Amino acid sequence: MRKLETAVVGCRFMKLGDIYHMVVEMGIKADPRGEDRVREILNDSKEKYEKLEGRKKELADPDVVWNPYTDCRLLYGTEDREVGSVLAGIDIGTGEIVLADRLNDKGTEIDLVLAHHPHGIGTSNLDWVMKLQPDHWAKLGVPIAQAESAMAKRLKEVHFGTKARNHTQTIDAARLIDMPFMCSHTPADSLGYQFLDDYLKEKEPSTLGDMVEALLDIPEYQEAEKYGAGPEILLGSDSGSCGEKFVFFTGGTSPGPEAISKLGRAGVSTIVTMHLSNKLKEECEKEGLYVVIAGHMSSDSIGMNLILDELEKRGLETYACSGLFRNKRI
Repeated sequence: MRKLETAVVGCRFMKLGDIYHMVVEMGIKADPRGEDRVREILNDSKEKYEKLEGRKKELADPDVVWNPYTDCRLLYGTEDREVGSVLAGIDIGTGEIVLADRLNDKGTEIDLVLAHHPHGIGTSNLDWVMKLQPDHWAKLGVPIAQAESAMAKRLKEVHFGTKARNHTQTIDAARLIDMPFMCSHTPADSLGYQFLDDYLKEKEPSTLGDMVEALLDIPEYQEAEKYGAGPEILLGSDSGSCGEKFVFFTGGTSPGPEAISKLGRAGVSTIVTMHLSNKLKEECEKEGLYVVIAGHMSSDSIGMNLILDELEKRGLETYACSGLFRNKRI
């Protein structure tokens, strides 16, 4: 683990619930589906929740009526608890929860641990946020029926593929230590998507080589490059023309291979993504698509940094660990 980075700008406090609501609202505003579409989905979720009865309603997650992201949750802690400092990281496990407790013992106060990658219902219901992807593709010109059909098999695969995980291991550690714990996955990824999509539209790189150079102007990717994890061309060459670019950063996890042909036929030439499986790489090769790998931890860091910047604006102290390349834009 790299040395902890800290940014201290004040000593004000926020309620834990206010932080949770703030992060969700930031995610909604950056959602590639558009805010109106997200509000429609929330209205539908609210209607379904209110129709539940008995044990079904008693055991249901009440946050679905206002939070469209199952992978962004307040995992431990009461909403009225005050927070003045946050330890944030990409992958948070029991070790990072204990780290926060040790920092408190050594005089560095930590009131909240904020993870990027999800825990609890965020992993068990990760397929829910993946429904973002067909709507996103439809905005590129993929017929929505084709987009949803292409995603159907993958949704079931992810849903049942996560069932064997230990969903509460880290949450249990937070509870026993009494350390407030949150995760913000899709909201941070959507913020990263919005940032990079706007950035590439402004820079307008004409070749894949130009794109990699443009990405290396971003501090998070510069830091990753030092560790051998900077942006790279996976499919194509430096002289390859970018054409229509699709930034795939948000929507839970990767789609099924069936999605690639739909994107290609909608006019996408280059996919910019955090990482890509071999199956998806093979499909991109078949379709003749270019792929630029921006980097995983570094790309995740962009969205998380935007959230931490907002917390710092409100007077909180922030500390970075576990793969989070901290860069301030305030």
